[in-house]
Amino acid sequence: MNTVYVIFQFDTEDFITPEADDVVLELVRILNQYDVKASFCIVGEKARVLERRGRIDVIRALKRHDIAYQSNLHSIHPVISEYVAQDDWDSGVEKVAKQEALGLNDLVRIFGTKPSAFIQPGGSWAPEVPHALTNLGIPVYADGIFESEPFWFCGNLCLKAFMYFPEHSTIDDLNSLEERFRELHAASQEKGGPIVIFSHPCMFVTETFWDSVNFQNGANPPPEKYVTPSLRSKEAYEVSLKVFAEFLKYVVEFPDVRIVTFRDIPNLYSEPKERCLRLDQVFSLAKQVAVRNDWQIIGDISVSPAETLRLLVELIVKYLSNCVEPDFIPLRFTLGPTSKPFGLGVKGTVELKNLLSLYRRAEEFIEEYGRIPSVPSDGIVDYGPSHLLEVAAKAVVFYSEFRSLPESIEIGDISDLPDVVRKWNLIERVRSQWKWIVLPRDFDSQKIEDLTMWQSWTIRPAVFSGTDGKR
Repeated sequence: MNTVYVIFQFDTEDFITPEADDVVLELVRILNQYDVKASFCIVGEKARVLERRGRIDVIRALKRHDIAYQSNLHSIHPVISEYVAQDDWDSGVEKVAKQEALGLNDLVRIFGTKPSAFIQPGGSWAPEVPHALTNLGIPVYADGIFESEPFWFCGNLCLKAFMYFPEHSTIDDLNSLEERFRELHAASQEKGGPIVIFSHPCMFVTETFWDSVNFQNGANPPPEKYVTPSLRSKEAYEVSLKVFAEFLKYVVEFPDVRIVTFRDIPNLYSEPKERCLRLDQVFSLAKQVAVRNDWQIIGDISVSPAETLRLLVELIVKYLSNCVEPDFIPLRFTLGPTSKPFGLGVKGTVELKNLLSLYRRAEEFIEEYGRIPSVPSDGIVDYGPSHLLEVAAKAVVFYSEFRSLPESIEIGDISDLPDVVRKWNLIERVRSQWKWIVLPRDFDSQKIEDLTMWQSWTIRPAVFSGTDGKR
């Protein structure tokens, strides 16, 4: 049977409640008892508060485990979604990098290691974050709008926890927790992907979340007015820890299970430094995207719509238009459009001379900016990115059959956005993030929604490669 990889994710965020510090020690003690390493996802302010309180014991205990990062300030306003709500792509990426580098640098200083992953705080979604974190050397993004199986998005490996361990669990909950794990284990063996089990250390000891009593609906009190949430009884707290210990034992002893951390994900889903396709594989790719704007898997290589578009345009401009057939074509990471696409109503026939102008202009733009153009143009007519993908794919398909580029191409009905928008109901996934209790009741961001849709051009499945990173 296939090995099922399991990650225990502990969102270590409550920097207000001193008693939450001791919970971390108890959880580490239980994990160490079963020789299990977990990913502790630490807020920058939490790390600084541990330091200010002199909790060297907690810091040392955490150093034995995987350190991940859960934003600099978590629920203090403005949260990430708020501070980029009106930004365009480039200014948003720059703002995220500047703000989140503060917490990252403190985690490196305090724990002596670069965090393995970024865990989204609550519903604070923005597509600039995965890309900015990639640039900061953080290769994994957890939670948000994603699936339990890893996908690439804006250059980052992204996945979502699909099992929650309730911190207020009692002995009566153990059977249902074990049953839920068995269901996820069976699903993971069938379709792949790790099982991420998440929990909040603070909630083992508190009745409510620390941020719900301080930052709900946009509230932003100064530190001297922070309210400590009510504490659970010692007896209830100890029972819940015991249930976790029993559940952990059940998972550890379950057949075909291997416990890993977020730090292992890049090895499990590693890719060659240079992804390349043979010319016959490119021809196959072109046939598929000529009729459907979607990610593709060719052999054991996944390709995003944006990467496909770039590859096809480069193939035509650099090779086929010069009657040259390369043996291999490299795939290069490419962002989707970063402003509103226009020209989406274009129909009809495009002549070869206009096509070549369109391809050359697009290739120059992509090469300079590393993203597909929002408004591809042949100098006369403005097109949409989907038109560019369609006509490039059809031109390559024609070439594969007749060994020449076509004199003209008919523009059809390929979708304006990649098919993942429909498959994942992506718009609703983004809007559901605004239900986070910390955000103001009327919060939404059309800009974040639009940018997410445009960057859906970068989404592609992560292909399992194995524990040693070799194919």
